[in-house]
Amino acid sequence: MARNELNFLEFIQSFRRGELLETGDHKLSELIEAIRETGNGGSLTMKVGIKVNKAGQLEVVPDISIKKPTRSMGTGIYFATDDGRLTRRDPNQMDFEDELERRRAIDA
Repeated sequence: MARNELNFLEFIQSFRRGELLETGDHKLSELIEAIRETGNGGSLTMKVGIKVNKAGQLEVVPDISIKKPTRSMGTGIYFATDDGRLTRRDPNQMDFEDELERRRAIDA
């Protein structure tokens, strides 16, 4: 007599003629690539929703999602001006070239 029951692995392999397995494989590769690029971790999640329909059959709706790591952009150092803008130069510190001009003016 033929065995008709599916274990978990057989379910994943056979769902919609291998579509679930193929999707999971693609998502895993995408996640691994992002981890290698960033050096940070991520995750792969598989949810299997199951409900009974009006005919008493089980409707199975799997979902595979990944949480890819992101690469930090790093830190930038700026100063705020009085009018709320950003600048790389400290507005409270005199510029070296301005100081040279001031000293030349005094010496002249």
